[in-house]
Amino acid sequence: MLIGVIVENSVEAALSEMQELKERVDAAEIRLDRWEPSDWSQLALLKEKACLPLLFTFRKQEQGGRRLISETKRLELYEEALSLLPAFADIETDTDPLFIERVKQKYPQISLIGSFHDFEKTPDDLLSLFHWMQPARFNMVKISVHALSTLDLMRLMVFAKEMSPKWPLSCIAMGECGQPSRVLGPIVGNVLHYTSLQDSVNSLYQYSLDTLEKLYHFSHLTPKTKIYALLGDPVEASRGHLFHNEIFHREGIHAIYIKLRLGANDLPAFLDLAKKLPFAGFSITMPLKEAIFPLLTRIDPKASLIGAVNTVVVQGSDLIGLNTDAPAALFALEMHGKVQGKKIAILGAGGSARAIAYEAMQRGAEVALFNRTSARGEKIARDFGCKAYALDAFSAHPYDILVNTIPPDSCGSLPILATEILPQALVMDINPVSLSSPFLQAARERKCRCIDGDAMFEEQGRLQQMAFQQARLF
Repeated sequence: MLIGVIVENSVEAALSEMQELKERVDAAEIRLDRWEPSDWSQLALLKEKACLPLLFTFRKQEQGGRRLISETKRLELYEEALSLLPAFADIETDTDPLFIERVKQKYPQISLIGSFHDFEKTPDDLLSLFHWMQPARFNMVKISVHALSTLDLMRLMVFAKEMSPKWPLSCIAMGECGQPSRVLGPIVGNVLHYTSLQDSVNSLYQYSLDTLEKLYHFSHLTPKTKIYALLGDPVEASRGHLFHNEIFHREGIHAIYIKLRLGANDLPAFLDLAKKLPFAGFSITMPLKEAIFPLLTRIDPKASLIGAVNTVVVQGSDLIGLNTDAPAALFALEMHGKVQGKKIAILGAGGSARAIAYEAMQRGAEVALFNRTSARGEKIARDFGCKAYALDAFSAHPYDILVNTIPPDSCGSLPILATEILPQALVMDINPVSLSSPFLQAARERKCRCIDGDAMFEEQGRLQQMAFQQARLF
């Protein structure tokens, strides 16, 4: 059941908001703690004119409520409101049991939702929490907790999937790391889902109705939907979810693509949890392109030679690693001419730099890497037969093509001096949203031919889609 959250606290405004949600959601939540007690008489008018079934919620302050009143007064006002017989009522599970029993007896036609909120963390023992909530007192229960990490999100989603066949349950993760739970709900068996007319960037990180439908095609998600995800840190700037979800929808593929922030230390635990959910593939970005190697069942020979993986497909219990960075980057470069015989300077020595260096060498280019710490670049040089230097030696080396793989810092500083960018060179920045990057801006001022990351990104995504779809054939 998809519930539209009404943020307005007047009858006219709430009804107007409800009209916009009408026929797109199943019910409308009215947050009574946003209303003044003096306006309580208006609730009857709201109930009478509502075009959707209503869910009344009256949060106590420590569980996100907006009104500072005594618990006795809160329950008194709540019981008065429930006499209007909304379709649903959300009651915190730590509410006075006598109140809960009295409401059940007086208003048996109201479906009761027992809820628990933790705005600081995700409890370690979710099963004990569930039993403490005494779900038998309610028609359904909701656990809403703050995910401090992607592992918290995954633990909660696995718990929902395991418990939802046993009891009507919804598990929702708040916070930035928890936002994917808003679209994973139908896949893990949640019975309640929440949305509003606007995206929320407060502690809830709730998606708007338009985002749910236009980007994630929420109404088509079921427990049979496959999950694909970008793994890495940072992932915020990536447009992979836009690219892949559009293809899934256009091609009629029953799948969804999300972004998950994940560090190398959490990768083994993540993959253990992922086995319990219908994940079918992953896009891998820094800092995981090399860290994921020992966790894979099989590795494509080219990815093995490159020493970096950016694509993982799931076939049964196998995790198969591939690399689409290499051909995608050279595809973007060779749209402007063959690289054979050209001098290519690569800034950086991470997984993407390894892939580009390998593929460029295979196509007959002369490659030199420049990195802040020389050890990583020197290892690539030994592996592939190219050259490696410290970044401060960059100005002494000529080149035809310059490729930047170093992400911008928070100040937007360039990894090299702008005057070290050779006029007329072909310059590519592979970083997301690189069209407006300071690096390419500086290159344009030096009269260079510039390639933003779009061509590489789209080709890489196309190759990933081919890998994902081929894996689905097995």
